[in-house]
Amino acid sequence: MLKYNIAFIRNGGRLLMLNRGKTPLLGLWNGVGGKLEPGETPLASVIREIEEETGLRLEAEAVRFGGTVTWEVDGRDVGGMYAFIGEAPGDALPALPMETAEGILAWKPVEWVIDPENTGVVQHVRHFLPAMLAGEPCAEHRCFFREGKLLTVERRPLQEVMR
Repeated sequence: MLKYNIAFIRNGGRLLMLNRGKTPLLGLWNGVGGKLEPGETPLASVIREIEEETGLRLEAEAVRFGGTVTWEVDGRDVGGMYAFIGEAPGDALPALPMETAEGILAWKPVEWVIDPENTGVVQHVRHFLPAMLAGEPCAEHRCFFREGKLLTVERRPLQEVMR
């Protein structure tokens, strides 16, 4: 079982993003999420994390599993996260941007988030997020890093990964 989760909350053509105020990934835009607590399912965990980090309470029906994102860093498997897409009504949050304990929350256009030239977003997000937003079949997105740089991302259907 993976230790982490992440959610990208969508409202029309924009995503709720967090500019992290602490390490890891200090100063980079990412989805919201965190660690699973003992005995918690990935879905329950991500719903809890969304509320803790944004104040937004989404029902389970508004959150869809998109797949997993795993990392290999300098030849070592270092874990991964369950990834989810949430759907939020436009009036669900107060005026943004908004500073929180985790960083700055703001709505960003989807195109901005996945733009290959945008170095302000966590570097592997643009490689897995488009497929998840499009509702493609769930997959493992295996990210290979060397010395802090993303080398490649492999996409594998989850059925193959779970055998």
